[in-house]
Amino acid sequence: AVLGAAGAVTIMAALLRASSRTVSKALGDQTRGYKVAVLGAAGGIGQPCGLLMKMNPLVTELSLYDIAGTPGVAADVSHVNTGAQVKGYAGDAELGAALKDADVVIIPAGVPRKPGMTRD
Repeated sequence: AVLGAAGAVTIMAALLRASSRTVSKALGDQTRGYKVAVLGAAGGIGQPCGLLMKMNPLVTELSLYDIAGTPGVAADVSHVNTGAQVKGYAGDAELGAALKDADVVIIPAGVPRKPGMTRD
């Protein structure tokens, strides 16, 4: 079955909650911050993914990357009142900087459907 964007975001949120509990339990009092990079952060799945990562208390640094439009997404996500620092990167020249020192890389990026294409 093919999931729509809403279904994918719902599953992503459930996994985030479960992983936060599991990681917190495994680390006990030794929690540390993680740098998370989201590649494809300006897309329909990447934006809510970035928002969910910003809300995760284990994330202290959030790197948002896409080929275009990422600085605006990063500005929006940065307004969420958490301790995670957000930085946006755009274009091929900034990919390396976006990935530098990342503990977790999430890639919701894809190729937009062309006219006439379906999800079948």
